[in-house]
Amino acid sequence: MAAVRAPRSVGAATKLCERFAVLEAAIADIEAERNKAIADANAVADSQAQGLIEEREQIREKMAPWWAANAAGLTEGKRKSIELGGCNLGTRSGRASLAVAGDEAAIAQKLAKRAWAAGLTRIKHSLDRAAILKVIAGEHRRQLAGLGLSRKDGEELFFLERAEQAGTLAGS
Repeated sequence: MAAVRAPRSVGAATKLCERFAVLEAAIADIEAERNKAIADANAVADSQAQGLIEEREQIREKMAPWWAANAAGLTEGKRKSIELGGCNLGTRSGRASLAVAGDEAAIAQKLAKRAWAAGLTRIKHSLDRAAILKVIAGEHRRQLAGLGLSRKDGEELFFLERAEQAGTLAGS
């Protein structure tokens, strides 16, 4: 790969842009081929695994009631699981969760009014940036500036991308 030199004329810049467009198209083709190859490989693996997955689930379905009927004898009531045939099987307790019967927002409002429930509810304040940008130059600009808020315009950013339209090297 030869070093790319900065263009010194519109003609040289045009040639660089044309080359850029060709490279973009080639990269897009490579990416499309990669994605197709990945999708094809996933389809083959899914097909090969389907029967195995179904059999595994049938075994799990049969072992659950067997375990329920035999666990006490196998663990002598001292454990919740054992190792058997290269597998660990047993039971475990799931995580506790809070059940809420009723309107959660209404319950939170009621809790917030009770001194003994301090810390059981949350209040989250955040800036509505879009709303502030709409009014930053308005009548409250001094107060907003006093709080440390100001408008920061976006930076000018250079871009170079392939154009796909009739009459261009990439689009024709």
